[in-house]
Amino acid sequence: MISKFSVKKPYTVLVGVVLAIILGVVSFTRMTADLLPSISLPYVIVMTTYPGASPETVEMVVTQPVEASMATVSNIESISSVSAENYSMVVLEFAQTADMNAVSLEIRESLDQIEGTEKV
Repeated sequence: MISKFSVKKPYTVLVGVVLAIILGVVSFTRMTADLLPSISLPYVIVMTTYPGASPETVEMVVTQPVEASMATVSNIESISSVSAENYSMVVLEFAQTADMNAVSLEIRESLDQIEGTEKV
């Protein structure tokens, strides 16, 4: 039945298809994402490299000072770290209510304080 109508009145079908496409484009452009909340992941990763160093050296020289300086940052919930050959990674978890812009500024200030120190 639909195929007979399509063959007998092709312009009507064409107008219907074009109308459906136009309505779809208009609907898509006006659609909002009300169901998707704006979220900010409360995690920061501080990665440092120390080329040619063993994991033990990286732990003592890099990871421990970074962890100690990061412990003073506000709204922190947990600190975990990984020391491997040539690099260190410190993962900081913050409270959901933490302002991550302010936190990142605090982290930069803390890292600037330990940047020039070196103990071998």
